[in-house]
Amino acid sequence: MAWTVEPDPLQPEAAIDWFRRRLPLPDPDFRQLAEEARRRAFWVAGLASLDLVQEAMEALEQALAQGETFEVFRQRLSQQVQQAWGTGSRHRLEIIFRTNLQLAYGAGRYRAADGLRKERPYWGLSVVLDGRTSQICRPVAGVVLPADDPFWKRNIPPRHFNCRTALITYDAEEGARRAWKKAPATSTEPGFGAPPDQNGWSPEPRDYHPGLWAAYLRALGQDKTTDERAAPLLRREISPEPGEWMYFAGRVAIAPFSQQVQRVPQPLQNLLGLRATVQQIKWAQHVLAEEQFVAISPERYLELIRLAATHPDPVLCLHSPQGKEGLPRLLLIVPAAEVIPEAEQGPGFLPWLLVVYNPVFASINTAYLFSNVSAITINSNVVWLKKRSDFP
Repeated sequence: MAWTVEPDPLQPEAAIDWFRRRLPLPDPDFRQLAEEARRRAFWVAGLASLDLVQEAMEALEQALAQGETFEVFRQRLSQQVQQAWGTGSRHRLEIIFRTNLQLAYGAGRYRAADGLRKERPYWGLSVVLDGRTSQICRPVAGVVLPADDPFWKRNIPPRHFNCRTALITYDAEEGARRAWKKAPATSTEPGFGAPPDQNGWSPEPRDYHPGLWAAYLRALGQDKTTDERAAPLLRREISPEPGEWMYFAGRVAIAPFSQQVQRVPQPLQNLLGLRATVQQIKWAQHVLAEEQFVAISPERYLELIRLAATHPDPVLCLHSPQGKEGLPRLLLIVPAAEVIPEAEQGPGFLPWLLVVYNPVFASINTAYLFSNVSAITINSNVVWLKKRSDFP
């Protein structure tokens, strides 16, 4: 029986599990990723808003779980998503639908095959041969090779858009009888054919590709309502939600440094003049005066601060200094050596990097290094968004 995606003859649990572990990303962020990270993201061309990508992902997940047809899937999409994809473009929508389901089912089949390598050590490709068979898959119809053959590092289905080819397995006896003497010289469409990660994605941020994780946080940071939650959180009117820390980290990851112009402290006036921006003053204080960094530029200083916000395991809390009720600050703290390269660490280098973000003005106030928690001001009016077991 020809393999199709509506519905797949296998139980869909493995496919659904793989699909859920992809990270949704808007179009512009996805295009900046390296190929290794792209394979782990869920992305749809034309959707520049994370909430639209999330809607599309949830709709596809339901289609996987329920074995829905394309028509049912299409009818559940909002007009906003359909317009972003091209209103009335059934062909484009159907490619998106089929390709994502094929990727998910392909990942499920790969996981099943990989778990049966001892019992079924030969793999093959079942290609649907008819008038719609592509020239990408026609040359590999019926191929059978050992599961550890290098051919499978670049030819796991789907091999192209709208691919109907399926991975199948054979026991040792039948596989040896059917095996081809030589792997065919063929190539897949760009972005297809690589084996999905055997273990899928972990819920632990440290297990994500760093580029993908950073892009995901930056996408979350576009949600400006995050800043609006800071004050009611500190007033204990609401409680932080699980995972909400990622939105706050994302805001820091895209935030500018405060550009307010201030009078320059006397020790720095020879360097900066009488007046300078907050960013220039903080840079001079923490990079030059304290010798905690080597002499990097103000632009690099901001780059490192934003990089700290994409760290997979930060300390995050909302803090309102005494006498400034209603003016919350977000404190983001990470191990400094995991953010600042050794070549950029100065003689006064300390173990923790603190970033202070102002949700009221959506800007970074300062960043500096410290040795222990007593070196920063945290009073009782604190809401912890995320802690670390090794934080002092």
